Amino acid sequence: MIMPLAFGLHPGVASAQEREDAAETVQNVQLIFHLVEADGFTDDDPEISDVVAELRKLFNFQGYRLLSTSILNIGLARTSNVTVGGTGSQRIFADDSETPLAIQAEVSARRSARTVRAKVTLTDVFSRWSLLEASVTIRDGQRVVLGSTRRSAEEPVLILIVTPRIDPT
Repeated sequence: MIMPLAFGLHPGVASAQEREDAAETVQNVQLIFHLVEADGFTDDDPEISDVVAELRKLFNFQGYRLLSTSILNIGLARTSNVTVGGTGSQRIFADDSETPLAIQAEVSARRSARTVRAKVTLTDVFSRWSLLEASVTIRDGQRVVLGSTRRSAEEPVLILIVTPRIDPT
């Protein structure tokens, strides 16, 4: 299920591009990711207090806490009348985990429509198992829950949220 939500920022670097008309291209898209852990937490996490009510509508957990916030900068290269490109990726280090995760994103953006198309994959770095895959079209600034996953049956549920920001310069 994909659901609009809200959050804050932290930097990372990548590049991704797709063909578009030159008049419609953008130079840079930021994808702001929030990795949230759902478990039996009873204290409120002030860093995600603005989104907990929405998470409670989607999931049936007693508490949520923010594990990681990161920004993936995806540069779009313009070549004459088209934009061409690839993908970007970044590791996420959750505060209390020894095992990093990786986010990979394929992105295109239309400045005139203020929308971003993204295919996002969350992977366990060591096992290389894909934990979550989602393809979405999102408005600039819209917060979306991409989905939830577990690394194993014994571990808590992880929820991945993304907010795109289009840089028209």
